[in-house]
Amino acid sequence: MGESTYCKSVLPSGITLVSEKVHGRKSLALGVWVRSGARDEPFERLGISHFIEHMMFKGTERRDARAIAESLESLGGHIDAFTAREQVCYFARALAEHVEPVVDVLSDIVCRSRFAPTEIEREKSVVREEIFACEDDPEDKIGELLAEQIWSGHALGRPILGTQETVESLDTDALRDYFRRRYRPENLMVAATGAVEHEGIFELVGRYFTPPDGEGLPLSGPPPPFTPSVRHESRPGIQQLYLSLGTRGMPYGDDRRFALVVLHTLLGGGMSSRLFQSVREEAGLAYSVYTAADFHRDSGMFSIHLGVSPERGREALARVRAELHAICAEGPSEAELEATRGQIRGGLLMSQESVSSRMYQLAHDELYHRRFVPLEEQVERILAVTREDVTEAARAYARPEHFALTALGPAKGAPLGESDWPIAGEAIGAAPPAVADGPRPESVR
Repeated sequence: MGESTYCKSVLPSGITLVSEKVHGRKSLALGVWVRSGARDEPFERLGISHFIEHMMFKGTERRDARAIAESLESLGGHIDAFTAREQVCYFARALAEHVEPVVDVLSDIVCRSRFAPTEIEREKSVVREEIFACEDDPEDKIGELLAEQIWSGHALGRPILGTQETVESLDTDALRDYFRRRYRPENLMVAATGAVEHEGIFELVGRYFTPPDGEGLPLSGPPPPFTPSVRHESRPGIQQLYLSLGTRGMPYGDDRRFALVVLHTLLGGGMSSRLFQSVREEAGLAYSVYTAADFHRDSGMFSIHLGVSPERGREALARVRAELHAICAEGPSEAELEATRGQIRGGLLMSQESVSSRMYQLAHDELYHRRFVPLEEQVERILAVTREDVTEAARAYARPEHFALTALGPAKGAPLGESDWPIAGEAIGAAPPAVADGPRPESVR
């Protein structure tokens, strides 16, 4: 792993630039990040952030869609984008010698897209197909259903893609207005890693980027408390029973997230995890079983996911419940904790081999902490997690009765209900305020 040099500047326009020069690399990764995402959309405009992301690739003042696609591929690089709950990102990977074309094309699509009416109508068809694909994919669909339960009507639980109705209502005026109000310079952040020179990128960003200057829009507020529930939907054509369990977690700024990351990895972060060993290896109930820890700016979610045969769903839930009870009651063994910390440390170190992974980490450090978090600090915080820390995290965030259950697909006998997954009747609030500001491990980003 090569040594690195970190730099940060704010351009006269208001755009933030962060860079990490990694010595010994010949390529770079560069991302343009928008500091708002799907959770910040008005209800009547669900999916507009994602739709704008699509439209950025459909033509600018200087390039048509084909020219955008060919701009970096012809140089051996690539360009892509994604929309998340709290950000939109446009990113490219290329040889360092092509840094100017990278900045040129990314600035072109982010600042000068045309939003042509004919392209908008054509892209509505594409996004509708994407929505249909999500509806047809049980793993995607159950994720949406669980989010609805966990976020209690808050924007965090709404679909990133929007709905057929909200997408159909979008037009040139709506897209341009939302673009002007979200893509303001102070909402843009450029992150670059690899064989980069900060001063050179500073000059290129200043020369090529001309973001709009419109009246800004506020970000969404924190979610309300939620009450765990059980929801079972049966759909024709689904052969397997998909099960997802979720509860509230903690925000990025909460220092205890390191213990939750260890807990998540220990329970369902790999083949050696407790749930994998119990549900798959010992009982043969599922091909895939895993946990996830999601952190947002003001809350978070801890979840468990598995797919089983319809006649064995209740048996699988019983095993999951037993593992949650055990970790809450006893915590991990010292040997188990040491192995889990080593697993996370190895993942962190290996992620540094990729300039793209380093760019995502650099961007998240700036977006959520407003500072660079060295790898050494991340590793140190993980290795400092104790058995008591994990046990406390389990008792706070892994109590079985605090998990909502979403089931999708057939089940033997009656649909799953509270008799199959007993839940607490009280509302569960958001995590307490952050107690410190620190890094978040790349393994759960």
